[in-house]
Amino acid sequence: MTFFSFSCCARHATIALLLAGTSTSAGAEWQLDADAGAVYDSNVNRAYERADVRADTALTLNAAAGSYQALGGADGLTLSAGARSELYGCFHGLNVLGVAGTAAYRHKFGLGYAAPWILLSATAAHDDYRGNIRDSDRVTLVAELGQRFTADFDAAFGAAYQRRYAQNNIPVVPGISGEVFDLRGLDAHVRAGYAISDRLQLGAELAVRRGDVVASTRPDAQIFLVSSAIAADPTFGPDFFAYRLRGTTDTASINASWALDERSSFNLAYADERTAAAGGIVYRSRSANAVFVWRY
Repeated sequence: MTFFSFSCCARHATIALLLAGTSTSAGAEWQLDADAGAVYDSNVNRAYERADVRADTALTLNAAAGSYQALGGADGLTLSAGARSELYGCFHGLNVLGVAGTAAYRHKFGLGYAAPWILLSATAAHDDYRGNIRDSDRVTLVAELGQRFTADFDAAFGAAYQRRYAQNNIPVVPGISGEVFDLRGLDAHVRAGYAISDRLQLGAELAVRRGDVVASTRPDAQIFLVSSAIAADPTFGPDFFAYRLRGTTDTASINASWALDERSSFNLAYADERTAAAGGIVYRSRSANAVFVWRY
């Protein structure tokens, strides 16, 4: 599969959502979102041995178009489709071009800003990497309940199911799968936001995910014995391998958004992630990103 090809599964999901969006009534509100920025990750390969940890910075670009349809006084449906890309400075096998389609239903339990709400969403996506072992289709289901408690403060909590279907199986050990990026996991999260002023908003989020994780490192007996899939990962060097493990990931993040005008903002975010996997394997990563966001 080439870097710029897309799987039929993701194409069909995206086209279906676009067609659904164009079939909505004339009362639908159309929206266009785009953002461009940079992200730094202190451990892009999720290695646990210090000598194997690799850091990198990527340029990011995302664009999505969709429509919002009011289904009633308290209900709304948003259909959208978009594309994303990431270009890394050092490890070009992580470069990705992806497409995705999302359907999101929102219900508000009452009138006024203080009424709680529920959000249900489903996303189908395909990611095409320069490094073939990462090519995959993804499905994400999210349920979230939230409320604005004051004019300045809101909070929400929810859960998500993530399923990633690997497109390539290149085993290197007889009897062990090479579908390293065939993953599934569940997460729970809580987040809050506070408006310091009309232009500045601060936010924070805590999340816990249980499921499959992938670490790329040099051959090691400790990780080999607890891995369910193994594949060569030349993105990080000829002697690196990717291992699929079961693990629990705790993530804490903070963010800030500064409104530049009615349609654009400049956003900053920082995240600290710690994963404890089978066999006593623990690794950590820290990331920071800066993004310019525009909405029409």
